[in-house]
Amino acid sequence: MRLSHLQTLNYRNLEDATLDFLPGLNVITGPNGQGKTNLLEAIYLVLTGFTEAGRLEQLVRFGQKEAYVKATLEREDGHSVLEVGIGRGRRVQKADGLKVSAHSLLRGGAVWIRPEDSELILGSPGGRRAFLDALLSRLSLRYASILTLYERNLAQRNASLRSGELWALEVWNTKLSELGAEILTLRRRAVTRLSELAQSFHTGLGGGEDLELKLLETTTPETYLSDLQAKRSEEVARGLTVLGPHRDDLEIVLHGVSAHTYASRGEARTIALALRQAEYTLLEERHGDAPILLLDDFSAELDPSRRQHLLSLALKSPQAIVTGTESPDGALEGVKRRFTVLGGKLALEGE
Repeated sequence: MRLSHLQTLNYRNLEDATLDFLPGLNVITGPNGQGKTNLLEAIYLVLTGFTEAGRLEQLVRFGQKEAYVKATLEREDGHSVLEVGIGRGRRVQKADGLKVSAHSLLRGGAVWIRPEDSELILGSPGGRRAFLDALLSRLSLRYASILTLYERNLAQRNASLRSGELWALEVWNTKLSELGAEILTLRRRAVTRLSELAQSFHTGLGGGEDLELKLLETTTPETYLSDLQAKRSEEVARGLTVLGPHRDDLEIVLHGVSAHTYASRGEARTIALALRQAEYTLLEERHGDAPILLLDDFSAELDPSRRQHLLSLALKSPQAIVTGTESPDGALEGVKRRFTVLGGKLALEGE
């Protein structure tokens, strides 16, 4: 699979345009703050359905009411068209002209590597949970469906706790424990493989073999229901559900200690790169098709050896779109198409 055409309209600061990409390495260069990251964000959104924007209207150019992104994908069996329209508090997604849910797009799609990925290690448990849930949702539509049902039931259970409708807790306890237990079981299976891959890639990046991923769980599939019942007094007092997948953490252990607490910025960046490579591999294994690699600001916070490792990964990928303030050294011969960006306007070099 590869992205052949991308059309944007009123998306952040990007000038309305249709861009053509080639297989292999596509490079976009320009000063900071000109729209490189916004372009990768638009590609990632239309291919996967994911956005980290707090409000959808943040994706719309200032002064406009709606934004639009369209991607044409070339596949072995033909081509397909993905579209996303964004307005205030709403979005519409289509695949080949038919409206689809976000779950329908949570497939291989793309993997986005960013300097901010170090926050997966140094940041809050919520960020690590979001990473794990997003990855598992793209590996398994069942996981995505169960997670959605779990979040709905969790919201209703919390509402009952806050309103004092304690008679409803037994119903919510049963539903939540059934859904939560399956989430925990699926997470355990996935993290075993994720940990193996992350350790291998971490070694390849020069970070050593002593890396391990573990789940820090607040309950277990076997004791979920009884644990909920045991926490009833505390939950009534606090007005929220205090255990379950929404409270768990993905612990990252480096050299026998928590990387969240003890890793340096450089170590965190290396671990994050290993996690993204593991994500890429899992998606390729699951769907039989390599994701499009999106590599933002390839040189940020990286020493020359790790920078070269990233560029080698990009060169080996069927398609990679790489941004930076300068063209990547050591990969110029492998670049298939070069763009420059200034003030949101992208131009093909040589035109």
